[in-house]
Amino acid sequence: MPSESRGLGFMLVNERDVPPVEEQPDMKVQSWRLVRLPCGDRHLVTLRNGGIARVTSAVESVDLASRTVTTTSGRLYSLLAPPEAGQLERGVLQAAAAQLLGRTDTLDVSDATWEEMIRRVAT
Repeated sequence: MPSESRGLGFMLVNERDVPPVEEQPDMKVQSWRLVRLPCGDRHLVTLRNGGIARVTSAVESVDLASRTVTTTSGRLYSLLAPPEAGQLERGVLQAAAAQLLGRTDTLDVSDATWEEMIRRVAT
């Protein structure tokens, strides 16, 4: 569903709109946040060029040393940059998580995860 904010467009994309893992086994991600549900499941929320926000299937594993996230679908996400810090972008990612997960009680664990990744690489 396209939305407009201050002349910038963005789109929230449901998982079924994403190409199958066989066609897109990995993704390089610049703009992202990681959220945790009360049940403990974590989901990567990404914002791609063109303003497309995606929420992944549940995270199966996080490789702190290589800065990669693997989801239960089998897709591998390479985190190329720190978690999104821009106010507008974070708002879009938060809205995407709330709408596409159908929840407003997620906990953002992006910064703590990134800090652990940095520590892992430094040791």
